[in-house]
Amino acid sequence: MTEAKMAMTIQDVATMSFSAQDPATLRELLTAGKKLPPDSTALLMQDHAEVKAMFRQFESEKQMKPILARKICIALTVHAEIEEEIFYPQAGTALEDDELITEAIEEHAEMKELIAKIIEDVAAEKAINRNIKALKGSVEHHVAEEESEMFPDMRQTDTDFYEIGKALAARRVEILLALKRQEKGIEAPS
Repeated sequence: MTEAKMAMTIQDVATMSFSAQDPATLRELLTAGKKLPPDSTALLMQDHAEVKAMFRQFESEKQMKPILARKICIALTVHAEIEEEIFYPQAGTALEDDELITEAIEEHAEMKELIAKIIEDVAAEKAINRNIKALKGSVEHHVAEEESEMFPDMRQTDTDFYEIGKALAARRVEILLALKRQEKGIEAPS
């Protein structure tokens, strides 16, 4: 796959527009009142649980599916970004296992392609159920591997999970604030 055809990036999500009908899409993600877990793997597992709940809500929802689809896509895009920027480099160093990290990044690429399709379909008011179902399957597979292989293996190292967790949380806030500024058409501070 060429760079031009790469899946959705955080910048792509940042260019999305949100309407007043989107009930605080980014604000919910930023200020949902959730307590951040104390370490990186706990923080990432919390993200996994929240996305799983969003998928369940999507399945039972009748009228808000496009809004929920966008929320799922934003949450997964931000999650993938912080994993790829911060967690995976640390995991690769600690585990000395490039294959595990490469596989995780490849899975992210597949999910990003589905996210791009979903965002396009939502914008065009097309049916999204099939792609959401495929995305859910990809996410479930990815999460199962992370939580049963990568995270337990990381626990066997002397990695500072609290420092990585702080970096993940800080970067997430930066990304979400950038998305919020983009949504409102506000320039980022220099």
